[in-house]
Amino acid sequence: MSFVRFKKETQIEAKQATSTNKVSIRVDVAPIPVGQSETTTLDQREAQTKAIEDLTKKGKDLFKTNETVMESTAGERLYQTKELYGQVMSVEDLIPKLTSENLTLRVNALREGDHAESTCMELKTGQLANALEAAADKNNEKTVVLSVTNQSHKGELFVSMKQTKGKHFINKVDYKIAVQADDKLHLI
Repeated sequence: MSFVRFKKETQIEAKQATSTNKVSIRVDVAPIPVGQSETTTLDQREAQTKAIEDLTKKGKDLFKTNETVMESTAGERLYQTKELYGQVMSVEDLIPKLTSENLTLRVNALREGDHAESTCMELKTGQLANALEAAADKNNEKTVVLSVTNQSHKGELFVSMKQTKGKHFINKVDYKIAVQADDKLHLI
C-alpha cells in the first residue's frame, strides 16, 4: 500500500503585479527631425554630435534624470520633479546654441516597469523664445505647455523657467495625465 502526501507549501511562487506608478523626467538634446527630402551631411552630423556632448556637459543636471513626486486629484495625476534644476545654463544662452546646430530639446516622462511606455514631447526653441517674451505668473515663473494636438490621453508637460539676475533658467518640469490613461501606460 502506498501513501500520497500533500505539502501545504506553495510549490510555485506567484509574481504579483503591483503598480508603482513611478515616473521620472529627463530632458535630452536631439537633432531636429528631417524628412526624406532633406539630408544631413556627415560633417553636419559630426557638428551636431559635438554640440550635443558640449551642451550636455555644460547643462549638468538639466540633462540628467530627475525623479518625481505624484499628486492625484479629480481623476488626474500630476508628477512634479523632486529637485529643482540648477541655474547653470540660461535659456538665453541655450536658444542660439540649439538653433545654430539644428538641435531641439526632447522632454521625456519615463515610467518604470518592463513593459511601461514613456511619453516624449519636443520643446522647440521658438516655444522657449515666446515664453521669454510672455509675462511671468504670480510665482515669477514662465511656463511652456507641451501637448500633442487631439491626443489628450498622452497628457501635458509643463516646462517652467524662472528669471534670476536678468536671465531665465529652466527650474522644473511637471507632467499631468488622466489616471486611466496613466494606468494603461504603467505595465510591469
